[in-house]
Amino acid sequence: MAAAIPILSAAGAVFSAIGAISGGQSARRASDYNAAIADRNAVVATQQASANEEAQRKIDARRMGAARAGYGASGVTSDGSVLDVLGDSIAEAELNALNIRYEGKLAAQGYGDTAASARASGKSAQRAGYMQAGAALLTGGSKAYDIYQRGNPSKPAGNKISIYDDAGF
Repeated sequence: MAAAIPILSAAGAVFSAIGAISGGQSARRASDYNAAIADRNAVVATQQASANEEAQRKIDARRMGAARAGYGASGVTSDGSVLDVLGDSIAEAELNALNIRYEGKLAAQGYGDTAASARASGKSAQRAGYMQAGAALLTGGSKAYDIYQRGNPSKPAGNKISIYDDAGF
């Protein structure tokens, strides 16, 4: 029975190590999955921004066309202040389109940062799992060796020095 105790201790260490590695790998897979989703969201944000920018440009082009037609129908010539107003409207329309593009790039960058963070977190979790596995194996191996050396789990190891040895205890 006493011979089985070191074996059980070593087996427990192995199972702890396997669990730590498995946990680290699971965390890595989950983080990689989250990173992939963030990468897809970055692409979608860029595509949406492009579509919204194009839609805004069409709306503004129709608006400018209607303003020109309205000016022409009312007999206003495209001189002076009318030209200034149209120029300001065109500039504002371009600014609107560029703001939509910029917001899309910011959203895509945010998703990219999230993906990078998730990947780093996954790698860290996997490394931590390996470290925990190593610690479990070392601790369990040390315990198993100590038990094996003693031959009896209740007897202290022979190579340990105690202050009580000289006192006769």
